[in-house]
Amino acid sequence: MPQSDTTNMGMAKCLLDLSSKIEQLIVSHKELSENIAKIKEAIYHPDEGIYSRIRELERDIVKDGEVRMAKIEETIASVKKIQWMVVGSTVALIVTATFKMISG
Repeated sequence: MPQSDTTNMGMAKCLLDLSSKIEQLIVSHKELSENIAKIKEAIYHPDEGIYSRIRELERDIVKDGEVRMAKIEETIASVKKIQWMVVGSTVALIVTATFKMISG
């Protein structure tokens, strides 16, 4: 068998293998495309999609600014704690300085 026939057979085998892999890639691409379409529908469907559900939850949760008020109240409570820490530290410092002046 001449070398060109062997080379041709090898190339034909490689082309067949490549063709088979391309077919597998096309099938995988179609499946991926279908899955992406399903995901998009699950997210963006106007009645049952994730975004519509989130929108409904936001409407239920944020009635008359309740969430904003809760955040403001949390912030005020944190500021009050800091103020008490500063006042307490200042009083302790003044008492300590006074005792040192009296005893020293």
